[in-house]
Amino acid sequence: MTLIHNYIYREIVILTVAIIGVLTFLLMAVSMFKVVQTLMYTDLPMYLAMKLMFLGVPLTLTLTIPAGLLAAVMIVFGRMSSDRELLALKASGIGLAPIVAPVVVLAMGLSMIDYWLVAYVVPTCQKEFNGMKHEIVTNNPMALLNSEEIVDKFPGWRIYFSKKSGTTLDDVFLWQLDAANQVTSSIRAEHAIIDLDMEHQQLVMTFLNEREENYPHDGDALKVHIGGRGEQVPKAISFNSFYEKVQKKLAWMTLPDIWDIIQSMQSAPSTESASPYLTELQARISFSLTTFTFIVVGIPLAIQTQRRETSFGIVITFLIVLLYYVMGAVGRGLKGHAGVYPELIIWTPNILFQVVGFYLFYRANRK
Repeated sequence: MTLIHNYIYREIVILTVAIIGVLTFLLMAVSMFKVVQTLMYTDLPMYLAMKLMFLGVPLTLTLTIPAGLLAAVMIVFGRMSSDRELLALKASGIGLAPIVAPVVVLAMGLSMIDYWLVAYVVPTCQKEFNGMKHEIVTNNPMALLNSEEIVDKFPGWRIYFSKKSGTTLDDVFLWQLDAANQVTSSIRAEHAIIDLDMEHQQLVMTFLNEREENYPHDGDALKVHIGGRGEQVPKAISFNSFYEKVQKKLAWMTLPDIWDIIQSMQSAPSTESASPYLTELQARISFSLTTFTFIVVGIPLAIQTQRRETSFGIVITFLIVLLYYVMGAVGRGLKGHAGVYPELIIWTPNILFQVVGFYLFYRANRK
């Protein structure tokens, strides 16, 4: 059995590491492209751009680790089943349980790593990622403004311009939004000069040759009010709420932080609903079991399909991962509806996949 376990461990570990590496690189390539684009069109320092990119690695690993191990299992056990290696082992009196034991142990170890990532590392990195915007705004606000794309980094405002030269923007559009993200007014100007007022935490845009329009709340285009024109009109864009939002977002809280909030709500009842916190807590724990769940359903599926083609294993992996995360997204989407118990619905993917997996394993072991 030691020889068999060493063989399976070697095959699974090598493939898992290779697939995780490839998937992580492909997903991070998108971030790398954005970093290069940001460096080309802004004055953002290289070290800040690279730090922003690498802060997204832990979140990417929470996706690639389960998918990588599942793909490796589909390929290795599919090949062993196709080559009748598993049949030969069973004929020698060795059941499936001892054969797959090392993979299950590996999956449990990776699940512990997933738990550490989703409970502590990912929220900390996401909070730091968004907190770095404070530093960027303070030291180099122009780095947040990219030409020929709508800038939505400031709550309540949307900015678009065609060209940037130093602190001057050309062909500028500015839209102001209400609480429902409906446009209430817009300004168009030939040029705008940017100035940072850190004392009042606001970005001052001085519009040159501007034209203003005010929009009705009912959205009737016939009621649009044409405002005045001005040769030099300043407009202050506050980012107080931008800083406050960094401190309060649920996704940036570690698991102990969420648990403390839930306990405080139980000891001192408040008007705020506990459902989002309960759902996020259960989602983090449920998500950390993804790797183990994938193995439970992946091993018997690979054995019964008996296909040695790598492409087939990759396709099945993709379908399983897609179905699992779609079901998980449904549970997260209901976190604001306490009446349907989203904190329990979030466990549906794990329960369903594990029930199916154990049933398939039972059938495969009886053959």
